[in-house]
Amino acid sequence: MTNLNDAVVVVTGGATGVGLALVREAVRRGARVMIVDVTDAGETVAALRREGAIVESTIADVCDAADVQRAVTETVEHFGGVNVVCNNAGTAALGRLQEVEPEAAHRVLRVNVEGAFHVIHAFAPALHKAAAAGHPAYLLNTGSEHSLGVPPHVEPISIYTASKYAVLGLTMTAHRDLGPSGIGVSMLAPGWTLTEKVRARVHSDPKTAAAIMPYAQEPAEVASRAFDGLLAGTRVIATNPHSRAFAMEHARNLMIDIQELPIVDAPDGHAHDTPADVSACPVAGMQ
Repeated sequence: MTNLNDAVVVVTGGATGVGLALVREAVRRGARVMIVDVTDAGETVAALRREGAIVESTIADVCDAADVQRAVTETVEHFGGVNVVCNNAGTAALGRLQEVEPEAAHRVLRVNVEGAFHVIHAFAPALHKAAAAGHPAYLLNTGSEHSLGVPPHVEPISIYTASKYAVLGLTMTAHRDLGPSGIGVSMLAPGWTLTEKVRARVHSDPKTAAAIMPYAQEPAEVASRAFDGLLAGTRVIATNPHSRAFAMEHARNLMIDIQELPIVDAPDGHAHDTPADVSACPVAGMQ
């Protein structure tokens, strides 16, 4: 698949921010779109329809598994199937781990991790069905440059960083679990993006603007790179050049530590390299 002509694209958290940019880019590429958001996207839908888009919306909280399942049902009823799921809904909480309130941290983990799992779990059968019929099937998880390391140019939002590391884990396991059936799996890893909320912060405070603007990208650019990478089969779609240095440093440090371990296995002989053979796992029978 090299374009999105007539594809059915679902975007969670699609009413605003990066999600809305993904919606607009999908529409620009010829897709039919379902916006899933915890808020009413009616005004956004009306505006897009005036521009000729084929778009629907439904209100659903990704923290509620039943809500997400209902969104799947509505999407299939409206469009007949699903080709691309942009698993994008997310939230953040400011502060170091010792500073953030537990309730706020819990909300971040519920939305960014448990909610992302709910979306994968609920939409997987529709994606499997599309792939089995020979149609395109893709999952795009929205992570962050925070999935790649701890950005030095961002104030501490530590529980958010931890949640986005978890999205990388969900992406890698989804690639293993869904990939063999023909579903492409990628993670979007943007840096600072000039969404509505970020623009408001920039315009309200010169110090904030000075801290953000040197690293910021337009949402449309992030969305364009997201779909380019997804359709090209890129596993981790990092969009911002400013992410490179600290992400590479993190990867090097990780490899230095890991290489301290002695080599005891053949590189390609690990039991978990065969995703379909659960019996090969030494702990499979211990559950």
